[in-house]
Amino acid sequence: MTAANDIGVYVHFPWCRKLCPYCDFAVEVGEPPHERYAAAIAEELRRRRGELDGRLASIYFGGGTPSLWTPACLADTVARIRDAFAGATPREVTIEANPSDCTDERLAAWRAAGIGRVSIGVQSRDAEELVTLGRDHRFGDGGAAVARALAAGLATSADFILGVPPHRRAPAIDTRPPHLSVYELTIEERTAFGRRVRDGRLVPLDEDALADAYVATHDALTAAGYEHYEVSSYARPGARAVHNALYWRGAAFLGLGVGAASLELAADGSAVRRTNPRRAADYFAGAPAEVVASTAAEHAAERAWLAMRTVDGAPAGDLAAHAPGVTPWLLDEGLAERRNERICPTLRGFLFADRIAARIVAAWQP
Repeated sequence: MTAANDIGVYVHFPWCRKLCPYCDFAVEVGEPPHERYAAAIAEELRRRRGELDGRLASIYFGGGTPSLWTPACLADTVARIRDAFAGATPREVTIEANPSDCTDERLAAWRAAGIGRVSIGVQSRDAEELVTLGRDHRFGDGGAAVARALAAGLATSADFILGVPPHRRAPAIDTRPPHLSVYELTIEERTAFGRRVRDGRLVPLDEDALADAYVATHDALTAAGYEHYEVSSYARPGARAVHNALYWRGAAFLGLGVGAASLELAADGSAVRRTNPRRAADYFAGAPAEVVASTAAEHAAERAWLAMRTVDGAPAGDLAAHAPGVTPWLLDEGLAERRNERICPTLRGFLFADRIAARIVAAWQP
């Protein structure tokens, strides 16, 4: 569990080898400027460390493909972040990785750099689906990468994608990792997938097929001993993600690098979200961050609907006091159940998480 004053640090690495069909065009393609980027991250950390006060709980390297970054740069960045928090030892240090980057040498180097957890983008175990997704690893690399990461002693999570056309079935998921994320395929307008949908070359699955695949995945993984603890997340006992839990409860976090977002909380409950420039050239040039402020009521509503995306749910008293009518609706529709002093989503509630969020936001009162 995370404590009230826990802070996460997210380091965004936007470079990748090629643009996947479902990737946003803000991703940088080509050889990363390794040392220059590490120096820029160090300078941003020095400049912004004072914005947040609390205990370092996690460091997360995401992207993009942070597994492309040299181990030396990763080690330097981990050390600088720990030093900025008085030498703290975070409970979790994670790197996202492509399967093809999970060699024995790299896994050992990541461990030496202070990384204890790897999140592997397996995406699918089906050769046809991998081609559809535009993945650059050969069929079978995902399973081999998982085996190597576990053998290296790293806490391991694997990502899979639900709803890859044309298949209407639940994905075949590797149940060796202690943590799994199963995301529904999202097709954005600006991506290659978006163009394929518009010209009829790709037909997305309908809502009923997606719901059937979602439920079948839930049934299979819970039968295998996983806890379905968040809309898209499954964990064996003790393996919940520390870093993601900070997001889900609306905690403060510091985002470093191109396109990284931060959340600062004020004593009165209001919040400020800062998002760095989304292109490397603008980031290196010192372009200003995008700033969006939230009132205390707005941030409280956000915390409530985020909580309803997790199995632990939201405090019943908060919903009753600030979102009148929402709890009876949740219970009557079978979207949630009362557990002690909390209102917790059912599987049906997970399926309709966006509808629940919209209802909470619309009903919320200061």
